[in-house]
Amino acid sequence: MQEAGVILNFGSDEGSFGEVARHAAWMDADLWIRELGVPPMMVIQRMTLDAARSMGVDREVGSVTEGKFADIIAVADDPLRHIAVLREPKLVIKHGHRYR
Repeated sequence: MQEAGVILNFGSDEGSFGEVARHAAWMDADLWIRELGVPPMMVIQRMTLDAARSMGVDREVGSVTEGKFADIIAVADDPLRHIAVLREPKLVIKHGHRYR
């Protein structure tokens, strides 16, 4: 599909059948990596910058760039080796406030 120009992105408005929506994105990310062979960095980009681009808000959000709004997390391991670590952030900064 990628060769045909189809761009797949992640969304958070709906869960996978039978799953809670907040878990579905991580399950999908793991599936993309394990079953479809998508590189972890591409999965992370599809979840952030590419999703913002698809919604037409990439000038405001989607990447950690000067002048953009950014929510930031810190995790205990390398998400490029273990994408599941993104499910359990050790630090969360949202709208400039630390929540964890």
